[in-house]
Amino acid sequence: MRKLDDIFPHFNFPTLVLVLTVIAIALQLSGAWVTMLIAGALGALLTRRHRSAFFAGFIGVAIAWTAIFVYLSLTAQAFVIAEFFIGLLGLTGLGWLVIVISILLGALLGGFSGLLGRSVIELVDELIPAEASSKAVPVQDEQPDSESEE
Repeated sequence: MRKLDDIFPHFNFPTLVLVLTVIAIALQLSGAWVTMLIAGALGALLTRRHRSAFFAGFIGVAIAWTAIFVYLSLTAQAFVIAEFFIGLLGLTGLGWLVIVISILLGALLGGFSGLLGRSVIELVDELIPAEASSKAVPVQDEQPDSESEE
């Protein structure tokens, strides 16, 4: 059985962020914020380092949520709704803070899901037995030197 790291390609960081941004936008259109866990975990399949998995998930989801909030602010009055929610706390004029906190929480969700996904992938790869072709070839017994026989 092949290891997961052998099945999926390894992307460089900018490409990984771009792929994660597209995946996060596509999954966010489903309407469930929990799908960002899937976006981060899918990104973990495409890198080999924990740091890259975290930061790619963090940045990719942050860009995706920023794009969605910009779109919603222009078309669906998301800023007015954010003003309403911050007004419930007695603060006025800080609707942008609700949006920034939402983007930050989404980015952390994407980053930590990428980190968790990378850790699970490495755990699964360690549990998969090595292939027969990669097993070490037994070393043959060495012939004794003729000089040492005397």
